[in-house]
Amino acid sequence: MSLLEARKTYKPFEYPWAYDFWKTQQQIHWLPEEVPLGEDCRDWAQNISEHERNLLTQIFRFFTQADVEVQDCYHEKYARVFKPTEIKMMLTAFSNMETVHIAAYSHLLDTIGMPESEYGMFLEYEELKAKHDYLQKFGVDNDEDIARTLAMFGGFTEGVQLFASFAMLMNFPRFNKMKGMGQIVSWSVRDESLHCEGIIKLFHAFCAERNCLTKAVKDDIADQCQTTIRLEDNFIDLAFELGPVPGMTPKDIKKYIRYIADWRLGQLGLKPIYLIDEHPLPWLQPLLNGVEHANFFETRATEYSKGATRGDWNTVWSNFDSRRKVKANDVDVVEEHSEPDMFGGTQAAE
Repeated sequence: MSLLEARKTYKPFEYPWAYDFWKTQQQIHWLPEEVPLGEDCRDWAQNISEHERNLLTQIFRFFTQADVEVQDCYHEKYARVFKPTEIKMMLTAFSNMETVHIAAYSHLLDTIGMPESEYGMFLEYEELKAKHDYLQKFGVDNDEDIARTLAMFGGFTEGVQLFASFAMLMNFPRFNKMKGMGQIVSWSVRDESLHCEGIIKLFHAFCAERNCLTKAVKDDIADQCQTTIRLEDNFIDLAFELGPVPGMTPKDIKKYIRYIADWRLGQLGLKPIYLIDEHPLPWLQPLLNGVEHANFFETRATEYSKGATRGDWNTVWSNFDSRRKVKANDVDVVEEHSEPDMFGGTQAAE
């Protein structure tokens, strides 16, 4: 059995871990309408500075498009080559969640009143267009290309590029601004962390089966990482073109993405490049694990519908209500057996 061969029967699974990733993604599913954005409209109009508004605008110009690129990779690249049903289930679940992210970011932009013309504005900025153009270079025409593409999208696009934007956006809820946006981002972080774990697991399984992780491929992946960082540096400079904003500077974010890049390289089994030992943004983790900013009744309904219902209804509601009193730890959702991750939370064990 191979990752590139279809199986005639649903079971037995050859890659049961892929089914586990599929199931986890279903259990943490969410929709944009679950997040209240009324206060964000007020913040956008009244409570953020011109510097902050410009920074958000530059991020938003590529934020939706970035997940369009990722979803395209799942649908147009991975779906062409990976055949076992449980692998396709994982990839389809991840791909579907990217469509939720696309809709959520778009919902946010529509709510604060950004015109639809902004969706194409990334093509007018070299710093943004370069990120888009670079992702078009990756394919799945041979084993080595597949390995490079898995590393690029699973390790550096979902795992580094998006996290640069996540970090900059999460600075706002830190100052009690744009809290609905912060909830969307924190749920997206949870999803993208799951996707990184699943795709990197697939990367290792594929490379082991096909024996394609040659020195040349490893060198190419390291180059991909460095190119990603260079492109993100340019993007960060564009976002901060009017200067720093309260709570963070371009230098902070650039250091953070290097910290994450080394983390992703390690997950891919490669040597670190940037050697940053301490988390550059210690304020970020408490925000990602903090109290959810969502409508209680909507959240209650969706949490119930996503859970595996066992026992009587009173027990179901009682268990839910008791969980609401405990500080949420979204990153823990990946697997029961976990180890520390780059946020100071947990990641799925290999």
